[in-house]
Amino acid sequence: MQVTLSEIFVHNVHQQRFSKEALLNLDIKTEFVERLARYLGLGHIENETTESNLCYAFETNINPDYKVVLSKSDIKSYLEKALEPIEYHLESDTIKFPKSLNP
Repeated sequence: MQVTLSEIFVHNVHQQRFSKEALLNLDIKTEFVERLARYLGLGHIENETTESNLCYAFETNINPDYKVVLSKSDIKSYLEKALEPIEYHLESDTIKFPKSLNP
């Protein structure tokens, strides 16, 4: 699934260029998380908790191939590994998401 960066991030329309670091500090659109979760065949989790959970299905550090839900932090982790340290233009630059977020 190939998408423009503007489909992923909530941003000020007056600013279109971002460094990798600045891009990763933007909030991710909930609609995009839901769309990517459907593409990956996963559930979507909006409110992430930092409390300990005995159920590993919601564990943030688990291998992405074993996850059953997708969160904004999962997407940010993938983008952190996949994006190069360059300047990006939100409207024209794209990123391709594979069927697994395990790069």
